[in-house]
Amino acid sequence: MRKSLLLLVAGLMTTTGLFAQSNNNVDDVIKIDQHAARQYREGEMIVKFKPSSNVNLRAPMRGATPGMSNIANVMDELGITDSEQLMPLSGAVVSPQTKSLTSVNGKTIEDSDMSSLYKLTFDATKVNVQEAIDKVSALEEVEYAEPNYIIYTLSTGEETGASVTAQEAATYQAEPLFPEQWGHGPLKMPYLWQQPKTTTKRPVIAILDTGVDITHPDLADNIWTNEQEANGAEGEDDDANGFADDLHGWDFVNQTARIRDWNGHGTHCAGIAAAVGNNGIGITGTNPDALIMPITVMQSDGTGDVATIIKGIDYAAANGADVISMSIGGYGYSIAEEQALAKAYSKAVLVAAAGNDFKCIDAHDCAVNKKNASQNGPMFPAAFTFVLGVEASNPDGSLTGFSNFDEDGPVFSKYGEEQLYNYELRAPGASIMSTYPGGRYKKLNGTSMACPFVAGGISRLLQSKEYASWEILFGDLIHTRKQNGYGNVDFEAAYKLTDEDRIPELGLVTYVLKDTIDGDADGRADAGETIALYPTLRNEWGVAQNITISLEVAENEDPTIVEILDSNMSFGKPLSSYAKAKSANALRFKVNENCVDGRHIRLVLRASCDNIAQELIQEFTITAENGVEIGGMITEDMTLYPNVHYIVTQPLAVPQGVTLTIKPGTILRFQDNTGISCAGNINCVGTADSMIVFTKTDLGGGVVSKFIFSNPIKYTKFSNLTSISLDAAEASEHFFNGKFENCIFENCTSNFPYMFFQSDLVKCNIYNNTASWAGLWFGESGHSATRFINTNICNNSANRSSLMHYNAHAPQSLFSSNIFGNEDNSRTKYNITAYYDSPIIVKFGAPSYLGSTDDELIREGIFDMYHKTNPMGFAMVDLSDRLIVPPAEAHGIVWKVVVNGYDAQDEFEQLPPLGVGKHKFEVYFNRPMDTSVEPFVAMGVRPPFTSHSISEEGSWSADSLIYTTYLTINGKTGADGLNRIYVSGARDNEYFDIPIENTRFNVEVSAAGSMATGLMAEAGLGKVSLTWETDEEDFADLLGYNLYRYTLDNEGTSSDSTIVNPTVIDSEETSFVDYNVVPGTTYYYVIKQLTTSLSTHALSNAVAATPLTAQKGDANGSMNVDIADVVTEVAYITYQDPQPFIFEAADVNSDTKVNVLDVVGTIGIITTPTGTGISGLYDEPVRYFVQDGILYVETEQPLGGVQVRLNVANGTEIVALDALSGMEQTGVWTAENEYLFLAYSMSGRTLSAGRHALLQIGDDAVVKEIVISDAKGKNITAINANTTGVGVVEAMQLQIPTPNPFSTVLNVPYVIGKEGNHNVTITFCDMVGRIIDSYSTVNSRGEYTYVWYPEALQDGIYMVSLYVDGVLMQTAKVICNN
Repeated sequence: MRKSLLLLVAGLMTTTGLFAQSNNNVDDVIKIDQHAARQYREGEMIVKFKPSSNVNLRAPMRGATPGMSNIANVMDELGITDSEQLMPLSGAVVSPQTKSLTSVNGKTIEDSDMSSLYKLTFDATKVNVQEAIDKVSALEEVEYAEPNYIIYTLSTGEETGASVTAQEAATYQAEPLFPEQWGHGPLKMPYLWQQPKTTTKRPVIAILDTGVDITHPDLADNIWTNEQEANGAEGEDDDANGFADDLHGWDFVNQTARIRDWNGHGTHCAGIAAAVGNNGIGITGTNPDALIMPITVMQSDGTGDVATIIKGIDYAAANGADVISMSIGGYGYSIAEEQALAKAYSKAVLVAAAGNDFKCIDAHDCAVNKKNASQNGPMFPAAFTFVLGVEASNPDGSLTGFSNFDEDGPVFSKYGEEQLYNYELRAPGASIMSTYPGGRYKKLNGTSMACPFVAGGISRLLQSKEYASWEILFGDLIHTRKQNGYGNVDFEAAYKLTDEDRIPELGLVTYVLKDTIDGDADGRADAGETIALYPTLRNEWGVAQNITISLEVAENEDPTIVEILDSNMSFGKPLSSYAKAKSANALRFKVNENCVDGRHIRLVLRASCDNIAQELIQEFTITAENGVEIGGMITEDMTLYPNVHYIVTQPLAVPQGVTLTIKPGTILRFQDNTGISCAGNINCVGTADSMIVFTKTDLGGGVVSKFIFSNPIKYTKFSNLTSISLDAAEASEHFFNGKFENCIFENCTSNFPYMFFQSDLVKCNIYNNTASWAGLWFGESGHSATRFINTNICNNSANRSSLMHYNAHAPQSLFSSNIFGNEDNSRTKYNITAYYDSPIIVKFGAPSYLGSTDDELIREGIFDMYHKTNPMGFAMVDLSDRLIVPPAEAHGIVWKVVVNGYDAQDEFEQLPPLGVGKHKFEVYFNRPMDTSVEPFVAMGVRPPFTSHSISEEGSWSADSLIYTTYLTINGKTGADGLNRIYVSGARDNEYFDIPIENTRFNVEVSAAGSMATGLMAEAGLGKVSLTWETDEEDFADLLGYNLYRYTLDNEGTSSDSTIVNPTVIDSEETSFVDYNVVPGTTYYYVIKQLTTSLSTHALSNAVAATPLTAQKGDANGSMNVDIADVVTEVAYITYQDPQPFIFEAADVNSDTKVNVLDVVGTIGIITTPTGTGISGLYDEPVRYFVQDGILYVETEQPLGGVQVRLNVANGTEIVALDALSGMEQTGVWTAENEYLFLAYSMSGRTLSAGRHALLQIGDDAVVKEIVISDAKGKNITAINANTTGVGVVEAMQLQIPTPNPFSTVLNVPYVIGKEGNHNVTITFCDMVGRIIDSYSTVNSRGEYTYVWYPEALQDGIYMVSLYVDGVLMQTAKVICNN
């Protein structure tokens, strides 16, 4: 039987990478920025091919395989470098299904064929992720394609107490740390532990996480074992699951069966779920009888991706996991992840953490968390309807201050009928004690801790009670929460529930409105319309018969706002357990015809059925519209007024002789496929404080064809409108033939190819618009140019460029305008693209401002023939008349942001990093501003760059051009790294709000750097001692430290930084000693603080130290040469890693190696302090040979020591013979089939001249290396007597170079003892290891001599080394004496 891998990873500890991803938060739980959480792996995507396509990317695509040629072409175009099937084990459809695939909320879960799901890796330099997805999605064979979203672990790294030493105990509750495990009590686990089991099978909990320390003494006995692999052959995939030797799980990050945890998160979760009980140490798991299946899907920094997680899900489902515990998540929805989990739902209970950002699951209307309403949203996979999402509770049962939550409870969902997102359960998640790598224990916070509590509790429940379906289990657990005031789940109560207890519980899922009776059939409730409402109900528990529904006006709502026409109706169908359905009959009501537009009307739905304990009473809100619909040909003059809800339902045409007047403050909402075309007159003139607005309808997409105006348009805002593509002849101009003054164009989209055509724009703001091709088009052959005068063009994006000046014949287009922050879809900041096939200089009509005073920065944003990385065509933008200050005639913009006296864009390189302390931010504007409006100033390391508000002591300058505010930074600010500055909310003195500024200004924050100026480095003998200080008040969430070092070469170029400490230095420590140094080398050290959220602060200031060396023989740097140094050298030779150890001092004979020669030499220094030292070589070598399994030596001089390295089978007994009696002897197995033996004498005993039998090594042993020393440590070359004259023993030998000393010529004899041709290299090095000459050739078996003629060689000692086939065979020391 194979030995378990549990024995192979003992003692391994974790390190934290220097550039691990940090978390942008200041609390003690890992939080995920909403936008960053939707980030994805560059150069990767997840693709599901239609099962009918029979695509198999595991096979090479050759020839014209039917259905594959298009795929192959796209693969080539994208530069696909790798494809990986994500669910090879459980992906195929299995029929019949083993369990009902219906979720707890009644949603039918499809058993999709996931065998055609792949991760594709492509060339990110060719296309971005979205472009790649678009190309692949267009293939007929593809069902869907999506990014490979990044996922995060969901716990803290906080250690709330020192590492705990386990003690003995006898029962689950008597374990030493059980009193600190408060979480078992609220879940009623002690009761469940006492209940009889209905099965002897131990449940398996798959922990999808950062790995598990499977050698932890409180986990090792509960680690799942793959019995087929355990009883199979080494290196074979005995169970044919695609993973060789997966004894205890699989590491999908490092693609290995060796399970480790380089983070700690997974080990902590595993202990909560199933730590061993009754072993007298540590803690008790929620189910001590469960088995832990470790599946590594997350990196050591706590991040992962959907593709890797899907592989882990596949492995868990295929290998018998009963519960899959996922303390991971992200806010990016993945259909692949949902389908993979739906597949696994047929085999296992799925449990996931809800997240730690105090976000409501409802992204739209959450009363509890309104201040962060735009940041709310579901955490996946916890929100999926067939996954038990787990919130975190405090000891009193209340929700923690960090946990995400489901405001509407565990069943009702404001999401659509096909989503039904919920977090169903709650469990302890604050200050949870559990296992930690290295045999330790820690207390951590997070929904990550609550999740394995539920997973462990369910696994124990399944041992004591049978369930017909997961839905009944889900329903029981949810019911215990209801009985518990929606607090923690109660496993005792769940165990006690019977079929008789399961009564119907109805819930409203969603509803459909139909207005076809007397309305306009737009699916919205309009004033005066009769509405038919069809509710969708879900039965949350027992079977529901004879369901009735009714409708009424909510309490305190105006009873006259609607008329209820059907107060009580039959639902029309029963609902079985956990089913949902839409009512067969409608409840009708009529909206009051005088209802104002946008009126929210509160209604109440009631539902009841047989045997129901509590009638459903659910309040909901509809929004009624009361608008005036306009459109078509206007045949007579018309005036539109403010405070009227106008809806443009068809294109609006104004013919000659007709005038359309639009009063200030009027809002026109355009339905899709509408627009305006005017051949007559349009008086569209708003005012600065009452602008006219053109926008989309509330529920529409804003898709309009074009706006053609013949009159000037003033003080009008165009917002959230999208143009459509017409034929190529039309070219789909968005705004055509108009003069726009003081207008705003925001959040509009032009699909093809440009937004403005033959128009003048004066003092307009154009920002946050997108175009699929060019964006803003200045002019083209045959067209009149669009002109931009005193206009702000900021933060727009397009496929090619945000602005274009394409035509040599068009007049200049930019006049005293401000252009910056624009980009193409590859995130490149192209403000202007100038392309032409023949030479042309593009000039401004009048000097304009391009966002900076730095020519190099400006040039980066101009796509012309001088572009640094992507020159284009033969046009050049002339910058000679650009402005260095934005014109005040344009509306208000941010000119610059000055931080501590430095421009945060143009002087960024000179701006020192912000450390702990108070910092001054000055925001400059181009014109006087409205000082009654206070700007919002913030910064952040990730979009939307608002993590840290900068709002201390805000004030305006007397001229209202500069707004000054301050930010105080301490260690808890959590802003270390590169921060983008964000400014919004300011308003100029003409009532125009500024465009948001979040593209140009940056600042580096290094709180740790400023606080760690106390880092000190003191050089010692073979070591550097480092000390530092930390203000714990500024680092209340401090977990520990990482130290890094680097070196500089002669040109001042730094080496890569390497981490010094093997494990995180404890937060209470303020010193560290680095022994792994080379004396005489200058090292530069920096320190990083690591917080409990696993984020790291910026590097500290660097300190330098040059470790000293010691006298020869003082290997331990004690300032004395004594027996301790001999012990140190022997420990080093036998791989025991002694500390401290000074290599240069241990290398007594200075041959760049430490071996028995140095041991004997050190003994000589001890016994003869006034000796002459060690130098020279003996002319006569020692010959050695093996005969009858015994190693012999023949010598003409006394020997003081011997070192032998053997290739010999493991377990072979190596016996020292009588010749070595009286000498100190050491033997050690240094590797598999490799043995090292040393013999030396502390008393000066020697082996006399003659033949000696040294070791009994066996007939099959091979002498790999032998080093012979005389009594003073001189090297005596050892020659294999069996190879002299190329004998029968296959060996390579460097023989004694002669003469020695030499002057102008040196003979280097050597022997090649193996058959075949071999690459031979002889190197000549000085004593610091520099190669001064070398010789290379190819030799077959035989004896050879290379004659070396060195040129201008200085007197001294040199090393001659023989390499055969790249392997060092021997080194000899020679002396040059001219």
